[in-house]
Amino acid sequence: MSSTAAAIWSAIAATFSAIAAITIMRIQHRNMLDSARPELVLTGWDRKTIQQGDPKYEVITFNKIRNVGKGSALHVYINSSKIIHDRPAAVLSTKRLSILPANEEYEINGEITLFWDNVPSDDSGHKYLPIDIQIYSWSSRGYRHETIYTLMAVEPFKNCIFAGSCEIAPGVMLSTRKTISKPVWRLKLNRKLSRLPIAGKYIPKDS
Repeated sequence: MSSTAAAIWSAIAATFSAIAAITIMRIQHRNMLDSARPELVLTGWDRKTIQQGDPKYEVITFNKIRNVGKGSALHVYINSSKIIHDRPAAVLSTKRLSILPANEEYEINGEITLFWDNVPSDDSGHKYLPIDIQIYSWSSRGYRHETIYTLMAVEPFKNCIFAGSCEIAPGVMLSTRKTISKPVWRLKLNRKLSRLPIAGKYIPKDS
């Protein structure tokens, strides 16, 4: 084998070795993050009408929050607010929790108040209200995790079209649930860049 061919094969072997090392490093990094990643789930859903004096109002409730992930959830923050034409349609009082260890749950008693008078009707005269619940938490590995519950509620006293496993409460369907994880250093960098006169227009505003 000529020295040129040997050099080529040596370069190819070094390239594959580098790729394998990078792949292993990324897998180990991902495993390290997963070992500290919290996964927050809301349970105990219900829907009811509350009579308070003469007026009455409707609420969607959840009783507990559970961490089914592998890592502790730090500085948990839960919020929801749906505004239609500058008027509140659904409001959840902010809930905070300092820490929720893995495989543990906490009784949180959340209530989402619904204002159907502020929700417009569709062409058939029915009212449907999409609601997003944001749950923020931080992990010990320097990541912020944002879990978003997207619900769809139908006006009371109407024939409900929801059925089966998607319905979590009477007339309330769970549309999607997703978690977005971002490193804290990137959020801080984006926040600083967003203050710049020109570049700030192209930087997403993270909470």
